[in-house]
Amino acid sequence: MLQGLFVGLLGGAVGYGWLSGRGPGVMAAVLDAAGEGVTAALAMAGGFAFFCGMIRVLRAAGAVGWLSGRLAPALKLLLGPSLPEDALEPVTMNLAANLLGMGNAATPMGLVAARRMGGQAGDISNALCMFLVINSSSVQVLPATVISLRAAAGSADPGAVILPALGATAVSTLVGVAACKLAEKRG
Repeated sequence: MLQGLFVGLLGGAVGYGWLSGRGPGVMAAVLDAAGEGVTAALAMAGGFAFFCGMIRVLRAAGAVGWLSGRLAPALKLLLGPSLPEDALEPVTMNLAANLLGMGNAATPMGLVAARRMGGQAGDISNALCMFLVINSSSVQVLPATVISLRAAAGSADPGAVILPALGATAVSTLVGVAACKLAEKRG
């Protein structure tokens, strides 16, 4: 559905540009934007490749399992006792990627964790709801994606977003967790 909406909006904008006599300018803008998109994707690919490679190395070395074991009490306190044991490692990896601002790299492990927390088809646990709230608020200690986008765009200080991002995501996560815990008590 969203793909159709995107194609419709893009087609409508390009069509309007052509019909209003600005066809060559519209095509130049479309091609420039496509080139900038490829440049930004390539700039971010290095960070994602590094993070994904490090996760593979850390997993092979047993560090991810070790970290999951150390974080298990905190995760069970936060997500609740219904958190399945086999979901601890993907939850840990997902949260680590989100803390580093690598949301796209966090998605695969988030999907694995959500499947493991889902239980029966259509069944939604408190742990899964809390996990989705935390992921939606996307707390970030280091917003690596935004920093790499700012660097690719030529920013003089790409890291200037670190403190504002940390503050904003910390507040959104705390509000989300509080709302989820309140709903959990009422429900």
